[in-house]
Amino acid sequence: MKFHNRKDELQELNLLRNAMPSMIVLTGRRRVGKTELIKKFLEGETGVYFFVDSEKSEKMLIAEFSAQLSECFGLGEYVKIEDWETLLELIFDLGNKRDVIVCIDEFQRFMQINPSFISQLQKYWDLSGTGSRVYFVISGSSVGMINRIFVEQKAPLFKRAQNILFIEPFDLKTISLVLNDLGITDAATKIEMYALFGGMIHYYTLFEDYGVKSVKDAIDKLLLRKFAPLKNEVRDTMIESFGREHRTYYSILTAIALGKYTKSEISDYVDVKVTSLSRYMDDLTDVIGVVRREVPVTESRPWRSKKGRYLLNDNFFEFWFRFIFRNMSYQEIGNFDYLRENIRQGFDPFVGRKFEGICREFLMELNRQGGLPLQFDRIGSWWNRKGDEIDIVALNSETDEILFAECKWRSAPLGRVVVEELFEKSKLVDWRMENRQEYFAVFSKSGFGKPGLEYCREHGMLTFDADMIANYRSE
Repeated sequence: MKFHNRKDELQELNLLRNAMPSMIVLTGRRRVGKTELIKKFLEGETGVYFFVDSEKSEKMLIAEFSAQLSECFGLGEYVKIEDWETLLELIFDLGNKRDVIVCIDEFQRFMQINPSFISQLQKYWDLSGTGSRVYFVISGSSVGMINRIFVEQKAPLFKRAQNILFIEPFDLKTISLVLNDLGITDAATKIEMYALFGGMIHYYTLFEDYGVKSVKDAIDKLLLRKFAPLKNEVRDTMIESFGREHRTYYSILTAIALGKYTKSEISDYVDVKVTSLSRYMDDLTDVIGVVRREVPVTESRPWRSKKGRYLLNDNFFEFWFRFIFRNMSYQEIGNFDYLRENIRQGFDPFVGRKFEGICREFLMELNRQGGLPLQFDRIGSWWNRKGDEIDIVALNSETDEILFAECKWRSAPLGRVVVEELFEKSKLVDWRMENRQEYFAVFSKSGFGKPGLEYCREHGMLTFDADMIANYRSE
């Protein structure tokens, strides 16, 4: 598969490549593409790539790393390394004579394998780094643990890295190009694929290997088979991150996937006291980054708002907990037909929930390109305690401008009723009522019926269909 995007990240990697000694950290969720980014950077470079495999013994890792180092820099068989300190000493000795690029993937696993490696790296960096030509590219999927190693005040490698890059999932615009390369060009299919897998590029790399051309293909070939490559994806991530406690996290994520958004709703579902939930929510938010907290976008002090909701931040996790985990017994006995039927019945409503986030992302892209009648500085959803909701609200707090948007994932073209309802709901949003300038937008999977489109045009509403969203290209 062709390498896409990551221009800014590669530029930063190359800038520090020319400023040795240097250290850069790449962090971000598992499967986001950190390893591929490192591989792309190493093209044309003489550098060594170490993968910290937690399934291997410490002795095996040292032997593997030293063999890779010897092979990369032509050190010969006479080099014998039996501990981490000797390995680091060799790296810095080499750095006194030549450029040495060392990439270490899943670095946070040293916290379990041998935490002393991290303090030894700190020692050698502080004592031997100055004047050397060593470049450490360090990558880790556990955002929370990477923070504890590099970011927090008492972290062992605090302020040692010149930069820490959070690698974001790809947006729909980039995934659309990836899907084009794979021969998938239908706009609605692209949005469904993105609703299922989000911007995590690893999942799309499997499409070519397994001949995936449709959502049905993706589910059948990558999930619902005895040897499906993603069959144990979520389970493996959770067990690695949380060990024996992963079952409690499973229950919490299932609750959120089923629409239990508040702490009290989650607490009732998982039978964990509200006062005990914070630790779990912090881990899911900060350690593996699959949960986020949102408040109504009009809240003036969001950090103090009691209207907070917890949402899943990973599309594939949400799909798995909604459709697979609750029916795990069927998967275990190989009754995949039951799972297929369950998914078939619930997939459109699932995509509809994700469609709001996709439309929000699209508006953010338009905002960056100056393609909207306002320039907003905040975007999110709005709701009140009575149960009224608006899918998207975007604000400009300096100019008192506000945009209201509704998102509908339906097979039939959208009529006038939805548009009129949006007008009515906008009156409930108590934000600078006397002075604000209002704008409206409607997103529809299947376009608009004639009455609905005429009504939108009469009232100056913006209208977007699936093709405009999935195939948008900025100038």
